[in-house]
Amino acid sequence: MYIRQSTACMLLSTLMALVALSPASAAGCEGHDHCLDVPKFTARLSDFRAIEQSGKRLLIATVKFENKTGQPLTIGYVTGSGTGIDELGNQYTVSGSNAVRGIGPISGNSLDTRFTLQPGERADARFEMDWKANNQLAGVRFKLEMAVREIDALPGNQHRAGREHLVSFAGLRDGLGAAAPATAATAPGVAPRAIADALPADPCEGKPGCYAAGPILAEVTGLATSQQSQNYYVQLKVNFRNISGEPVILAYQNGSGTLIDGDGLRYKVQNARDVSGIGIVGGGSADPQFVLKPGEARTASLSYYYHKYSGYPVPGSTAFSPDFVVEQLEVLPSRQIRTLREYAVSFSNLTARNAPASAPGQAADAADALKKIGDLFKKKNK
Repeated sequence: MYIRQSTACMLLSTLMALVALSPASAAGCEGHDHCLDVPKFTARLSDFRAIEQSGKRLLIATVKFENKTGQPLTIGYVTGSGTGIDELGNQYTVSGSNAVRGIGPISGNSLDTRFTLQPGERADARFEMDWKANNQLAGVRFKLEMAVREIDALPGNQHRAGREHLVSFAGLRDGLGAAAPATAATAPGVAPRAIADALPADPCEGKPGCYAAGPILAEVTGLATSQQSQNYYVQLKVNFRNISGEPVILAYQNGSGTLIDGDGLRYKVQNARDVSGIGIVGGGSADPQFVLKPGEARTASLSYYYHKYSGYPVPGSTAFSPDFVVEQLEVLPSRQIRTLREYAVSFSNLTARNAPASAPGQAADAADALKKIGDLFKKKNK
């Protein structure tokens, strides 16, 4: 079964407060234009896209939260608070079951505590807002707002809603945070520069196509495109590594996989058969097969799909930004399974690495071999 789930004193107090802050807190929002810095965390916009699909305009934002304290910090998204507005006054709203990913919702007395950051930890949350534009004129500059709230832990494993914060980013344009295409490879390199640049402590160590949060490190090991008639596919292979000291169970959240290409076309992971190598969470069930021991790594594959209907644009971009959600599961003694945490995994501006029929050197060798075979036939026919 699957379930969710005096002077001296003043000096001492000041010292304790300073110790409670992690080293990363000193940086705050310095050097970041689109950032909120509050006593316990920072929230930095790391990627933003504005696209059109099926008569709708979509705003897709990835926000990186960082815990500045020396204690675990739980944050939740206040349901119904997410909005976007362009310079023409058109309003975008959060709607749909997969519109908010990675962070749990707060609605009334219901508190979802899955988004808990350890001291100094950073993790992403993804927000999607839409507006039924149809043929109306849309703007190109945007402002986003959403409310997040701290969730305080109480004795007896109880929780209460704490301080609320308005997260607001203005002056946004499509592609903000995107960089030049990065090859989907695991070899060390310089990561694309984004709004939320990696700090030296980043477990990805500057590698492109890499994501790290909590106990997992995910690296893109393959990205290939293919086509069948009017169907276009992008195959993504991701290697997950457990960088913690305890076993980790991961599962793909069904329906969470989306991909935006460089032209703003949107692909989706259609169903369970497009996911391989990892268990799936969805429909009230969870498959806990994807277990990683400390230091262990395994690979999973996702296939993203786009169908070109009549009047739709033909895909032509070679840059892709895929994302999906994996859930960290726990198997209880009663054999029930619950979600401990969601991770909104995303990679920005990767280029496909379709293997060519032959590399340049191989092509020359093949041509030379064909020439020799031709010469042999000529000699035989003389």
